[in-house]
Amino acid sequence: MMDIPEVLERVDQLRQLNAPYRPERARIRSIMNGGAEGLKALLGPKAVEQLQTVDFPVVHLLDSGLTRLAQRLGRAPDLKVEPRQDRESDREKDRAQKRQRIAQSYDHNSRLELDLPQVARWLPGYGFAVWVVTERAEGPYRYPHAELRDPYDCYPGAWGPNQQPEELAVARSVDPKKLGQKYPGFKTRYEGASNRVVTPNSMWEQTGNGVALVEYYDKSGTYLVVPDYQQVLDFVPNPLGSPRFVIAKRFSFDRLSSQYAHVLGLMSMMAKFNVLAMIVGEDSAFRETNVYGEIESGQYERGRFATNYFTPGTRVEKPTVDQAFQVFQQLDRLERQLRVGANYSQIEDAQSPTAWATGQGIDRLMAGGDANIGEYQTSLRYALESLDSKRLEWDEVMYGNQRKPLLLSIGGESVSETYTPAGDIAGDYRTQRIYGVMAGWDEPAKIVTGLQLLQGRIIDVETLRENLHGMDNSPKIAARVRRDETEQHLIDTLKLRASPSPENPQGDPTATLALVEIYENPDKMSEILRKFFTPQEPQLGQEEQQFLGQQQQNPLAALLGGGGGSPPPVSTVLSRLEGSGATEGGVQTVGRL
Repeated sequence: MMDIPEVLERVDQLRQLNAPYRPERARIRSIMNGGAEGLKALLGPKAVEQLQTVDFPVVHLLDSGLTRLAQRLGRAPDLKVEPRQDRESDREKDRAQKRQRIAQSYDHNSRLELDLPQVARWLPGYGFAVWVVTERAEGPYRYPHAELRDPYDCYPGAWGPNQQPEELAVARSVDPKKLGQKYPGFKTRYEGASNRVVTPNSMWEQTGNGVALVEYYDKSGTYLVVPDYQQVLDFVPNPLGSPRFVIAKRFSFDRLSSQYAHVLGLMSMMAKFNVLAMIVGEDSAFRETNVYGEIESGQYERGRFATNYFTPGTRVEKPTVDQAFQVFQQLDRLERQLRVGANYSQIEDAQSPTAWATGQGIDRLMAGGDANIGEYQTSLRYALESLDSKRLEWDEVMYGNQRKPLLLSIGGESVSETYTPAGDIAGDYRTQRIYGVMAGWDEPAKIVTGLQLLQGRIIDVETLRENLHGMDNSPKIAARVRRDETEQHLIDTLKLRASPSPENPQGDPTATLALVEIYENPDKMSEILRKFFTPQEPQLGQEEQQFLGQQQQNPLAALLGGGGGSPPPVSTVLSRLEGSGATEGGVQTVGRL
């Protein structure tokens, strides 16, 4: 554990280390949020003052491109936990499936499906995204929790050769009164000082004005620091063998960079040309009129129904303005350059860039976007696997021998199961996050290509269902499909039996009655089919029932004619022999009479 001056020094060093990236983050955030701040980031504060408006006549291609990218990238990958190959057995497979359900419950409790669409915006926009491993209480039990933090106010340490920093500082704004209630030492210093309250930089939490609180994470634990008062409020030890945070980083050349850092100038120029295009269009509609001569009606009138009188020989002309076409041509060029730099194809907006739209051509045009998404998925996959490992380790270290319920919902149904971290995890923290072949595709492409893969027997129906968005309850859907197929087969069989045939010209009357009953009671079709196709046991007569009762009491005595009595005649015994030659009482046949 570090002392207070050392912690404050490390926090200041992390701020200085990330200082070169702060202007880019601020500009990216302002532009993506739009409004007056976005205009200032694009054109400068003076241009916004001259426009005197927050509504800007320009298509926000950066925000639109980021939204389309996030919609394809923000899907959760499949979670798989495979058993160890050297211990492959039924027991090891059951343990692997149990760990998989435990990791799935972490995702469910942390609402990972809501985090990933946001991460899919921050990862290309800021260049990285951050999760912090914390705890979350559910009744009397506590579970590891993945908390998503705003990268705007995160200060990662040196990335190192593994591209994973060993320390992280996260700034946030906290209400000083609530902070004083939890930490009385801070309340004393706050009330005795000048009550310095800063405005938070991040708008993610939207806590309002408050005191700047910095969370400093390293391998030893977490320090809560108030830099304005040079005070360390608390220290929480780290139970993990590695830092309790995970960072997903965008691939770049040698610095932390946004995907849109190199096209901000193009976006600014495009905004200026959009304004010029509007001005040119307005001037073309209301351009000036040159009058060569004299006006007899007095002042020159304007408007749709204005009437003017001129002296004979007067010439009235309007100058030709051909600048609009040139401006629009330049806008088209800027848009093409901006789309290339931002990796934002027209296909994402359902527009064909050419006059043809064959499947092969579209696939080739989408290849660049798919490769870009593939890189982001690689970064997210490794980050999520690391997050799974830390959460499994946290659960085992902190609550190893505690039996806890699994908080998990599969296909809309809650799973009723318990687990013990020490026994069910047992030091194995490995998971696999898999993006399927159809990850990142839109739904029409998934359906068309998925059916082709299914027809070629490359994938199965279950895999196709898992990749289609919205089919979260794949087992129940499969059960319904099998039931529908079975019902259709039984109905076809029932119709066939009711139809006349050479062997039975009248058909089966019971099948006809069953069809009539189904027609009159369609809601009871399953019950009627079950009743019709269930084989009925033959009804036994009184003598046969008496004989079976005697046989159950004493099979040998029943065969010989009852207990202690004279044996029956041979004809009676032979009548009780089965047609195959077997007997009911142990008698063997040696020949046929």
